Amino acid sequence: MARQKGATNGQAEAIRDPERGPFTAREKLGFRAAERLHRSPYELDDEFYALLKRDFSNPEIIELLATASAWEFFTRFVDALRIPTTPLAETPPGAR
Repeated sequence: MARQKGATNGQAEAIRDPERGPFTAREKLGFRAAERLHRSPYELDDEFYALLKRDFSNPEIIELLATASAWEFFTRFVDALRIPTTPLAETPPGAR
């Protein structure tokens, strides 16, 4: 999915360890914010928020955290309902 949205192969391959990947310092900070939010919203303390404010505008922080929160919700929602995330194999006609 990352490649479809314009990520390079190196970026897509490094997504599990963005600190070591070919990302800018600003992008790595965004990944750290999402990871902290994933663990607990309380990890976005005043000190970390000051780091965000240094590199991101208020609208960018809102977008970053809204996107990370939406992904948190989406995966939990889909997993809780046991919704398959890959297309189901098509049932041949007459096999139903």
